[in-house]
Amino acid sequence: MKRSDVVVIGGGPSGLRVAGRLAAGGLDVRVLERKARIGANVICTGIVGRELFDDLGLDRGSVVGEIRTVRLVSPFSTDLTYEHPRPFASVVDREMFDGGLADAARAAGAAIELGVTVEDIDVRSDGLVVEARDGSGEPVRRAAEMAVVASGVDPGLQKKCGLGRPRDFLNGAQVEAALDGPDATTIFFGRDVAPGGFGWAVPAGAGKVRVGLLTKKEPKARLRRMIETSFATLLPAAGEMPIRTKPVAQGLLSPTFGTRVLSVGEAAGQTKTTTGGGISYGLVCADLAADAVVNAFRTSAFGAASLAEYERRWRKALEKEIVVGYYTRKLCARLSDGQIEGLFHLARTDGIVPIIRERADFEWHSGLIFALLQRLSFMRLFRDARDRFSPGPGALS
Repeated sequence: MKRSDVVVIGGGPSGLRVAGRLAAGGLDVRVLERKARIGANVICTGIVGRELFDDLGLDRGSVVGEIRTVRLVSPFSTDLTYEHPRPFASVVDREMFDGGLADAARAAGAAIELGVTVEDIDVRSDGLVVEARDGSGEPVRRAAEMAVVASGVDPGLQKKCGLGRPRDFLNGAQVEAALDGPDATTIFFGRDVAPGGFGWAVPAGAGKVRVGLLTKKEPKARLRRMIETSFATLLPAAGEMPIRTKPVAQGLLSPTFGTRVLSVGEAAGQTKTTTGGGISYGLVCADLAADAVVNAFRTSAFGAASLAEYERRWRKALEKEIVVGYYTRKLCARLSDGQIEGLFHLARTDGIVPIIRERADFEWHSGLIFALLQRLSFMRLFRDARDRFSPGPGALS
């Protein structure tokens, strides 16, 4: 049975980032990824803030497009086009993006095993043992001092590790078509489109478009309906397209640490609760998780009390964004199609667009949310939300 210092469960961006950081720090690291290919068949718009590359020292070779203009479509097909003063986000090819992180992890010395599905973790006094199966169904066992769970939403595995599990979900669905799509990123709103969420069409370079939605229920059926309604002449028959789905956890999770284990990325609920995006928050927290693991080895202290600082640090960085975004999404889910339509018409005349231009930040949404709640406080729904937030987001968690 191969023994490592750290086993990282999951080869997505957060898992690969933490593996690379740990290997660069001199630890023996092994990544176990259930897919046969890094970054394959990912359900994700692939949109990240442009600053992410410089902030984390990432290569921009995976970028296939830049976003400056966004087209919003109301429940009654009213169009509102917003153009930012400069490009504010990048669209990446996820296989290339994730592949770059995998290359960096391997270059630092991490080993990556593909096609390995983890089923259990047995934490012992002298380490832990990971039980898994390879692509042919044969059992695989890997031993280590610590494990980092970066497997996305996996309540069963999280429960076995004593980690927090999500209780509120949205469901994402997406297709990627090798055809020319809309020139601008387009966002669709309305209860008939995606109750509790929204739909999107994102140009993804090389004649590709990603069409998807985030909703409370029936994601496949609703996506087919959206394609048939808005893209009937652009995409093949919706019934013939391979629609992929995934659960997207909503809200704060705790604990994200335990004896000899940490969770990071989607497994730790480190996602934007407004949009469901998880790349940037997962990468930021991967660095914090790496710091905590390195310190555990430095002090030979692998107990939960020694690892608790990790959760304190990531919550300090993200709690406000996650909590404010969570309650804002809940509020918006209550809006009728008529109220959404009213906001579209209001945006044309009421100075909302200048607020967006001044306060918008692709990764950090709370500043814009507070500014919009203040501006819309003449509407009772938004005034109540503003007053609820006013004591501080900590009161909402």
